[in-house]
Amino acid sequence: MELRPIRVFLVEDNQALREEMSFQLEHEGFEVRSAQDARELASLLQSDSCDVLVLDINLPGEDGFSIARRLADQKKWGIVMLTARDEIDDKLRALRDGADIYLVKPIDRRELAACIVALARRVRPIQGVDSAWCYLKVPRVLQAPDNRELSLTPQDAIVLGVLLERQGETCTRAELGTSLGIDFMDFPEGRINTVISRLRAKLIAFDPNLRIVGWRNQGYAYVGPLVKLLPTGPSGGRSSDSGQS
Repeated sequence: MELRPIRVFLVEDNQALREEMSFQLEHEGFEVRSAQDARELASLLQSDSCDVLVLDINLPGEDGFSIARRLADQKKWGIVMLTARDEIDDKLRALRDGADIYLVKPIDRRELAACIVALARRVRPIQGVDSAWCYLKVPRVLQAPDNRELSLTPQDAIVLGVLLERQGETCTRAELGTSLGIDFMDFPEGRINTVISRLRAKLIAFDPNLRIVGWRNQGYAYVGPLVKLLPTGPSGGRSSDSGQS
């Protein structure tokens, strides 16, 4: 079965901001549909399903609090509240009303993307979408639910293995460098960035849901679908030279 990209429904009444956010999220690899209010969102939900709702609070007609409260019990999607309102009372109310995550504008699109992926990872396995990803340490192969395989170079495999051991958590560049045998005292940060960029490109080309996100002065995290780590598999004895560069 071919996996579709994570589907996001964005509800934002400011047209310019709605179009810009839709563009940015599509650039991050999501399938995005947008609405300006609760009425348009209802129309979208009647015709299709989504994985994550991204809601503004200050909407014409029914506000984001009410939408979250009305839709949260259906357990079909994650809800991100994205708003300019930064008061703690608003945040607590949103979380009580059913929002999973509360974010304050402006926000880096990478952080929003990471939150969306984390929520989709919790929702989509319930629907049987991405529960069968496996990484075989020998012979360095990432296996998709539809049995497609991606072979990795030894260097890429080491980095991916570290990220998958701590899925959703940030690994520092120093930790990744140590895993590659790089002396921290003589740490070439650019080399880690190059390895990550190459690995990220391979993963996205294989499946757009396989995402590595980075944070300045912090490190990197894998935030894609849950991947089961296995020491080996039925193909464990074969060569993986095809994945080397």
